[in-house]
Amino acid sequence: MSIDAQDRELILAGVDRLVRERIAPRAAEIDASNRFPSDLYAAVADIGLLGLWIPEEYGGTGPDLVTPLLVSERFARVSSSFALVFSNCGDATTPIVHAAPERLKREWLPRIASGEVIPCFALSEPGAGSDAAAIATRAERRGDEYVINGRKCWCTNGSVGGVYVLFAKTDPEARHKGVSAFLVPRDTPGLVIGRDEDLIGLRGSPTTELVFDDARIPADHLLGNEGEGFRIAMITLDEARLNCAAMAVGAATGALEHAVAHARDRVQFGKPIIEHQGLQFLLAEMAAELAAARALWEQAIAKLAGETSREASTYAAMAKLICTRTAMRIAVDAVQVLGGYGLSRAYPVERVMRDVKALEIFDGTNQIQKMLIGRHLQKEGLPF
Repeated sequence: MSIDAQDRELILAGVDRLVRERIAPRAAEIDASNRFPSDLYAAVADIGLLGLWIPEEYGGTGPDLVTPLLVSERFARVSSSFALVFSNCGDATTPIVHAAPERLKREWLPRIASGEVIPCFALSEPGAGSDAAAIATRAERRGDEYVINGRKCWCTNGSVGGVYVLFAKTDPEARHKGVSAFLVPRDTPGLVIGRDEDLIGLRGSPTTELVFDDARIPADHLLGNEGEGFRIAMITLDEARLNCAAMAVGAATGALEHAVAHARDRVQFGKPIIEHQGLQFLLAEMAAELAAARALWEQAIAKLAGETSREASTYAAMAKLICTRTAMRIAVDAVQVLGGYGLSRAYPVERVMRDVKALEIFDGTNQIQKMLIGRHLQKEGLPF
């Protein structure tokens, strides 16, 4: 059930209050401490935002594609890390909504919507990042159970997660057609929560290793059918790439706002530096590029909201590529506008620069997005 425009505006008004009163004052501290902001996650749950991906019959207010993306963009204006904390819930929830058996939906989705359980998406492995079909984690059917062995990495929010959407091979010889998806509770015997990575950016949203050592789950924890895992992952990744673009647009907006404010206030050679042509032209380019990236992102959202197709997937790839690349450039230029202040942790633009670099890598590197776009050009020609 898509949310109508009037209800969406009410939701976004509540988001803006939460950003202003709770998240913006905590953004620097979340980055410095590198601790998961559980109180803010609970606050997001309290105003119903974690239910945006979940149908009403399971305690949600959705599912809706557009509203969570707009929420993520607003969060990222002050904290890309918290935007990721929020949006990762959608990455992991969408496969459950689309492919889980009814019993598992009723067991887990209300707890996810309330914030009681944090869901996580577990696809990448040490030897399989961009090449998702090359995953080596194995799920072997033994009677009424699957026995899972393998290792996952880069699992967002993994160390605080309560349930994991896991992708593993049920047919190791079949490449992507041998990938299946499973719902794995945190307390599953044989699941070991490993270390969190110490990253330069997006701190406060833990990125975790998971180890499966003869982990046993009931056979009915399979999502969809055997061999459908790759398709489930790719559908989820289209939305994840639009969300990555959302975070990039939001972070770039925040960085540009700080740069413009500083350029208005900073006086050198007798006038504000925004009146010096070199800085004025730089800021003008930043604003124009951000407007273009935002327009492409909005167009890609409209495409994916209209239909699931190769063309819509290509637009999602283009939006992810252009928005994250633009955000990286704007963040670097914002640091330049602030000069020495831009290098100081007392100002937010250095944090934005560290955060948005990760967005060029997450959810398929930007080189992977170029491959996807190129393949579509080869088969179909221009996607517009």
